[in-house]
Amino acid sequence: MWVLLSGCFLWPFGDHDDSEFGAPIPPGEPSPGGHWEEPLWCSNLADLSGVESAHTDIRSTAVAISELRYPPATGFIDAQTDEELSIWISGDDYDDVLDGYEVAVHEGCHIWGFGSFGFGSYSYRIVDDDHIIETAWPDTFSRSAILDRHPDAEGDFYSDVYLTGASGDQGFHTLLDEFNAYTHSLASRMCTRDTLGGASTSARDGILTMMAYVGTYLAIAREEHPDDYDEIVGDAPTVQVILDVWDRAEFWLAQTESMPELGIDDDAIATWTYDPAVTGEIDRLR
Repeated sequence: MWVLLSGCFLWPFGDHDDSEFGAPIPPGEPSPGGHWEEPLWCSNLADLSGVESAHTDIRSTAVAISELRYPPATGFIDAQTDEELSIWISGDDYDDVLDGYEVAVHEGCHIWGFGSFGFGSYSYRIVDDDHIIETAWPDTFSRSAILDRHPDAEGDFYSDVYLTGASGDQGFHTLLDEFNAYTHSLASRMCTRDTLGGASTSARDGILTMMAYVGTYLAIAREEHPDDYDEIVGDAPTVQVILDVWDRAEFWLAQTESMPELGIDDDAIATWTYDPAVTGEIDRLR
């Protein structure tokens, strides 16, 4: 049975074996492509037993997990009200915080961004407060157009969420915001991978799907909506966000490659992402 939580699937797969996660990765190890480097915040998983024993409420525990395992998430937790946190984290127990942590990080990325929304501008928190980029926010064509070029729309569990209805009517910069949020999702899930408790998650699936969407949208824009394309690529900060998040996504994909629990259909989705028609649009921006 598939369960969808804010675009992320989680399903039980059997007994958990820590050996399947592979050896810890040295801090600061760059991605194979060399485009991106950042600290591997959780290469050696910090002990959370003290957090569990000190647990009193959702916020303090989520902050403590972030500080020990994935510090960039602290800004996203801080950006949310207690009521918002309780939406993604559905109970008050310590295990409930662990279960909802990745979703809270993902949604907190959006909430942080919406809090920065200005007249015709938007800010993306790529890593932490030291890496924030403010872009223009033009009105661009609906991202539902991606469906016309989708290699397997019926087999894409994310398409109904992001490419149809009111969501599908949205333009490029909200898609870019999803791209950034899913990158934080993958990083935060890697940093809490030992808490899955015998489950497999679609963290890799989500980011690979967003990468395919972004590249496909850019191809459609360039070929069919040249005015929108010019607005996107004519804004240097927007181009920087696209490239930074793409390179960061590949960095975390490289770190999680040997962790099958962090993906479900990621191998199949990667064929969409790394179609030359998609990656060629990223190469063009470089």
